[in-house]
Amino acid sequence: GYFRKKRTEGSVDANRDFPFDYESNPKHPEFNNACMKTIAARTINEIFREHLFQLSFTFHGGMEVIGYEWGAPTYSHTSISPDDVVQNQVAAAYSRYGGGWKSTPPYKYGPMNPEVYPVRGGMEDWAYASSWDPDRVIPCKPSTYSGYPVQKTTYNNSTLRVLNMLVETSNDKIPTKN
Repeated sequence: GYFRKKRTEGSVDANRDFPFDYESNPKHPEFNNACMKTIAARTINEIFREHLFQLSFTFHGGMEVIGYEWGAPTYSHTSISPDDVVQNQVAAAYSRYGGGWKSTPPYKYGPMNPEVYPVRGGMEDWAYASSWDPDRVIPCKPSTYSGYPVQKTTYNNSTLRVLNMLVETSNDKIPTKN
């Protein structure tokens, strides 16, 4: 990632390596291998399986916005998640706390689909809904790094229920030197 100035792990974008909103297709089983290919995603998966998180952040650069669910293509027809009111209130509080900078206003905030863009395999929607929206979760069978147990991508109804905000910190992808 950031230290190497490279977005991918090998050729895989770890930001899209989670088993949410991929479509399982028996005619194309390779899609079942489309997630948990990276050590980064597996590490996050293991941490979230072992610990109960209620709030978390994902920090990125490239725009200035605080985004929340939904950010998956399946939900692009609606921006409203079941927890939209509380997510909006939490994001508004983050925006007020963060304030503006010299040349920028306070962070905009809203659902990721309209504010950022929809993605398959995103960590934010995975962390938020994989426990209670099992139709959007596929078991992963990656072959990278000698494989990963498929049961580690099967979740019970209380494992993943996190309000995970995407914080796009700056229009610049790389901080200035000073």
